[in-house]
Amino acid sequence: MTNANKVISVAKGEVGYHEGKSNGHWNNKEKYAPSVPGLEWADYQAWCATFVSWCALKAGVDSLFPRTASCATGVQWFKSRGQWSEYPAVGAQVFYGSGGGSHTGIVTAYTATTITTVEGNTNTNGSSEGDGVYQKTRPRKDSYVYGYGYPAYSEGLKSADPSYDGKTPPKAPETPSVSRSKVTIGGLEYGYGATGAQVTAVGKALVAKGFGKHYTEGPGPNWSDSDTENYSDYQKSLGYKGKDADGVPGADSLKKLLGSLPGDTKAPVAKPSVSLASLTYGATQPRSAELKHPTYKASVTVVQAALVKGKFLKGKYEKGIFDVQTKSAYSAYQRSLGYKGRDTDGVPGMVTLKKLASSYGFLVKP
Repeated sequence: MTNANKVISVAKGEVGYHEGKSNGHWNNKEKYAPSVPGLEWADYQAWCATFVSWCALKAGVDSLFPRTASCATGVQWFKSRGQWSEYPAVGAQVFYGSGGGSHTGIVTAYTATTITTVEGNTNTNGSSEGDGVYQKTRPRKDSYVYGYGYPAYSEGLKSADPSYDGKTPPKAPETPSVSRSKVTIGGLEYGYGATGAQVTAVGKALVAKGFGKHYTEGPGPNWSDSDTENYSDYQKSLGYKGKDADGVPGADSLKKLLGSLPGDTKAPVAKPSVSLASLTYGATQPRSAELKHPTYKASVTVVQAALVKGKFLKGKYEKGIFDVQTKSAYSAYQRSLGYKGRDTDGVPGMVTLKKLASSYGFLVKP
C-alpha cells in the first residue's frame, strides 16, 4: 500500500465519528487532539487540522504533514517547502476559505469537476464548524477551495496538475524565506515551532502595536511563519537590522513588546478557576428557592464578574447565585458569539465557558 493510500485508509476509517456533547450541544470534545503529541491543548477547539495531523501520525507519515491545529499554519508549512498546487492530488491536504485558513481535509479522489475528501469537524452541509468526520464531494472550481498541500510521499502523487510528473515529490527550498529558529526566554519557548499561551500573548501584543498584517486568522498558540514575519517587522520598527531583525524574539525586544518578561514577577497571581459542574442554574427555580441555595458561590461569582467586564451584566453584579439576570446576560453573551435559537438559552456549555474564560481571565477545570 502506498503512503497516500495509508493516509486515506486511516481517514476513511474515521467516517461517522462524532465529537462530544454537553447540555445538548456539540462541544468540540474529540479523541484526536489528546493523541497527537504537542496538540493536546487543542481539545475542545476547532479540530479539522488536528484530524489531518492525527491521520498522518497513525499512517506513519507525520513528518510529511504539518502538525498543527491551524489551517493557516498548514498552508504556510506546505508553501514554504515548495509543496503547493492549485490542482488536487490523491492523498493531498486540501485547504478552504480565505487564505486557506477556514477548513481542511484529505483528498481521496478527484474528477475533472469534483474532489472527494474526508474532513473532520464538518457536517452534512459541509460546514467548517461541524460535529464529526464526513466524506464530502465538492466542486473543484468552487471559490471556497483555496488550494492543496502536496506531502512528499516517496512514491509521488497522482495529481491533476499537467506539469507534475507524478514521480518526483516536491522538494523544500534550500533556504526558508523566514527564520526557523526557536529560543527560550524565562523558561518559555518563542520562535518557529513554539507552542503555548505565551505565543498567543506575543501575537496579540504585535497586533495591538500594529504589526499583524501577515496573519490570515489572527494570533494563535502555535508559532508560525506569520508570527516570525510580524515579529521581524516589529524588530525593524525598533531599529534592528539584518540578523537582529530575523523575527526571533530576544529578551530586550520581547520585554519592550510585553512590558515584562516571564519570571519578572516573583509571585504570579493565580487565576480563579471554574468547572462546568460547579455552576447551578437558579433561574429555573422560584425566586425564593434561589435565595436558599447559594451553592458554588465562588464559581458563579467568577462568571458574573466576567459578564460584567464584557458589559453583558450592568454594575457590580457578583451575587454568587445563577439567577434570572445572570442567565439573561449569559444568553446575550451566547448571541454575541453568533449562536441562535436553543443555543442561546443562557445555560453555559463547555465551549462558550472556555471562550468567556479566555476573554476575561479565569480558568476552566475539567
